[in-house]
Amino acid sequence: MSKRMNEIILRNHYWPNKFEHRQREFKLNNKVALRKNRPGAAECISEMSVLMACWKKHDYNDADCIEEIKVFQKCCTEAQKVKRDAKIAEKSGKIAGKMTGKQVTNLLQQYPQPR
Repeated sequence: MSKRMNEIILRNHYWPNKFEHRQREFKLNNKVALRKNRPGAAECISEMSVLMACWKKHDYNDADCIEEIKVFQKCCTEAQKVKRDAKIAEKSGKIAGKMTGKQVTNLLQQYPQPR
């Protein structure tokens, strides 16, 4: 050990850890951690802002903003339909885009790794 190393040890009161690298086998676990997916962009924001502007313009009277309300409700029902279809596709096992943790776990359990 060098003289400089002895000075560092005496001054800092610690002994450097010896790290041994162990060779491990290359294998996957049979499951992954389940994490929440990040939510996408909010739906129908522009329609909502148009509706709010109409309400503000007409002193929050629904009778004057019927057309904007219909457009906003139509957008909301379409967004719910898209979300429902994506959930059904996920349950049936169809993979579109990035896989969720549950889908990866199901795929790994179909081909388990030997222990």
